[in-house]
Order: sequence, then structure tokens, then C-alpha cells
Amino acid sequence: MGSINAILSEAGAQFGLTNSKATSLLSSFFSMINDMPGGLAAFLDRFRKVGLGDSVSSWITGSSPRPISGTTLENAVGHDWIDRIASKAGLSYATASSALAFMIPSVIQRLTPGGVIPNRLPTEALSSAAATGTNYAATARDAAYTTETAVRKATTPGWLWPLLALLALFLIGYWIWGGSRQAVHNTAFNVEEQARLGAQRASAALAALKPGYTARDLVTALNLNVINFPTGSAQIPPDSMNYLNHVALAIKAAPSGTVLEIGGHTDNTGDAGANMALSQQRADAVRNYLVQQGVPGSMLVTKGYGDTKPVASNDTDEGKFRNRRIEFTMQ
Repeated sequence: MGSINAILSEAGAQFGLTNSKATSLLSSFFSMINDMPGGLAAFLDRFRKVGLGDSVSSWITGSSPRPISGTTLENAVGHDWIDRIASKAGLSYATASSALAFMIPSVIQRLTPGGVIPNRLPTEALSSAAATGTNYAATARDAAYTTETAVRKATTPGWLWPLLALLALFLIGYWIWGGSRQAVHNTAFNVEEQARLGAQRASAALAALKPGYTARDLVTALNLNVINFPTGSAQIPPDSMNYLNHVALAIKAAPSGTVLEIGGHTDNTGDAGANMALSQQRADAVRNYLVQQGVPGSMLVTKGYGDTKPVASNDTDEGKFRNRRIEFTMQ
């Protein structure tokens, strides 16, 4: 399943995941699917029930599977379902949700050749997802065995063994501590980079919309991006304006009668009342910009939600970034 490995590599690059983390996430996803009554078919039915039947069809039979956002994924499968996968994979909810949403369309396409939904996930997929974990475990076992053999062969006096054991524990602890510090350093959340990647994903999704696309298709594409407003400001960042120009073109080409709500959301930093006002100002700023680009004002309404509808934990920089968002919904 080389194609599955390619998806893992791309997801790792998009979301800053190590290969083992991306593999663990997908492996946990596969496990949840296999444990679900009805398997993959029941999983896909959850998307159909929230009006994403066209997206599911594109995953199964289309050459260009339609993307979804983390919010769309949560609407279909529920917060708890994603949270269990995140816990199994050792990832934050926000990262797991976004990475899963990124991988699922392509993964489903690989799992349903010829448009046939399997009753059970193919063994190749499960073994491919488990390969990294297996290799890691095997390496650890080999290292432990080598160490044990070396100790047994050594002619070290018995009184020295406790000292060697203490030294080994110290070195292992130092290695783990140092590795953990390095991992934290390497995976530090970069707001600007994530904003750039989000804009790229959303722009690509907008460009991939087929003629005659629905309002739901449009909303799904728009919500792949998070406009990174400066703290405490409703001023649209200059690097988001080019993206909003694409948004304006897409909305103007939407079906007649389309009305979208531009929802403003904040993290929980600061006063709740001030956050509510700020979120409304940000939503209004986006609407005003789109109207300036020629979008009929009748197609857009706004509402500020403050910090009342988080999609991630506010305990991390990443979660706060996900919560500080503009979200489009159909009216």
C-alpha cells in the first residue's frame, strides 16, 4: 500500500507530524473503523446523514476526492469519536482532527477500488499503518537483547553490577529527557506557517470546485482556512487578502439564492464580552472586504460568537489558533 504511505508522508509534512505519529493516527483510525458496527460503510453513512453524500461519492468514485475540514469531520462523526483517536495516537484534538480530515478523502479513495466498499479493511492497509510501530518495537527489542547479551558475556565482578545498573538508568533517563526536549522544540507550533498552509489548502480546494458546485461544497472548501487575525485586532492581515479575493470569486459563482453566514470566533484569552465584540468586528471586516470585491451584500450575513464555540482546547497555542477563526455556514 505505497499510496497509503504517500498519504502519511504528505500529512506529516502538512501538520508537522513525525512518521510514527502520522502512522499511529491512521492506525488508530483504522482500528476504530474495524471496531465500528457496520465498518467502513457505517462510517461513510455518517457523512451522508449530514448532507455530504456528494463528497462521499467523490471519495469512492471520483478522481479528485473533495476535501473536508476538521469542523466538518466533527459534525459527521462527533467530538468524542475524534477525541478517542487523538488519545490513542497521543496527539492533541486539534491536530488529530485536522490531520484526519486531510487524510480521510484520499484514504477512502484507496480503500474503495472500483467503487466497492469492503466489509472489513484490507489486511494490507492495516499492516501498512502498523509497520512503523512494529519496526520501532523490533528495534527496541533488538537493542535490549544486545545489551543483555553483552552484560551476560562480560566478566564484570558482581559488586560492580548495581553501579552499572544505576549508570544505565541515569543514561536512559538523560536520553529520554533530552529527546523529549528536542521533540518539543521541533514540534513547536508555528502560527504563521499553519496560517500559510491553511490558506494553501483552502485555495486549492476552491480551485478544484467543479462547475455547478453546491453551496455546501463551497462552505467545505472555505472552512479549510483559518484567517490569522493579529491579537486584539479586526484588521484583515495583508497576507490573507489574496485568499479572500479567491473567496469572493467563488461566492459570486455560487448557486442563485445562496446566503452564507460569516461567523467570527475567538479563543478564551481576555474578557468574554470583549471577545464577543471582537469576533463580530472580525466577521464584519471579512464581509465588508468581500462586498468590496463585488460579492452582493444580500449573500452574506455575519455573527460574532466570541469564545463560546471552540473547536479545540484553549490550553495550547495550537488549540487557540484553531479557535481564532472565521467560519462559513449556509443559511
